[in-house]
Amino acid sequence: MKVVFDISGPNLDKLKAAWVRVDYLTYGPQGRIPKVRHVVVPLQFPDAAAAPKWREVPEARSKIAPIKTHLLTNSDDPVEVVKRYVLPHAQPGDVVTIGETPIAIMQGRFIDPAEVKPGWVAKRICYFFMPTSSLATACGMQSLVDIVGPVQVVVAFLVGAIAKIFGQPGVFYQLAGEQARLIDDVTGTLPPYDQFIVLGPDDPAQVAARIKRETGLSAAIVDVNDLKAVKILAATPDISPALLEQSLRSNPAGNADEQTPVVLIRPM
Repeated sequence: MKVVFDISGPNLDKLKAAWVRVDYLTYGPQGRIPKVRHVVVPLQFPDAAAAPKWREVPEARSKIAPIKTHLLTNSDDPVEVVKRYVLPHAQPGDVVTIGETPIAIMQGRFIDPAEVKPGWVAKRICYFFMPTSSLATACGMQSLVDIVGPVQVVVAFLVGAIAKIFGQPGVFYQLAGEQARLIDDVTGTLPPYDQFIVLGPDDPAQVAARIKRETGLSAAIVDVNDLKAVKILAATPDISPALLEQSLRSNPAGNADEQTPVVLIRPM
């Protein structure tokens, strides 16, 4: 299906992207089934040749530069993004890092909450999580249940609750699988994806390896926040974890609408 749309109105130069929702019906052996497809179309593209702003990180003995991109969508490819925005400013020995959420978005791993049907397990267990957790809503928890199954979630919850009594927090996330830590519920990322549940990326090690193979740059997929927490989901073998953790601790990519999902690290 090809969709053509016209946009009119004042201040169109401020529009970063168009969010198109297509409602349609499928018809077949199971009857008429209503479905929804979401497409995000970027409308602004920064100058890829513009020099990034470097700053030194003395404790890491490195320099870092957040790289601005257009609003990434599931029509984008991580390797092509690196080639377009990073390679013009990179040199041999540099390391490129990309946030886990942008990778997941490029993989199409975001879900409309309206399409999530919370079950018995999700509706009850979600109440036991902190309100700020992405698993504290029925839809957020159901997203995890849909990935790992209700049995694993229930077992992880029961064992985690017992472990917490004995002073061992975090056991639930260890037993519930990697996605339990990576799911971002509604409002968890920048617009328009703040209206979706964004899952963690699929096979980040393969993504990092492909970037290295096709661009020559060492690569890592990371999860960084403003609390100085740096989690390395995957990295090519030639990267020092200490270099990544110390260089990214200040969260140079930001957690707001900076649109700098890529950070270039240059060891000194």
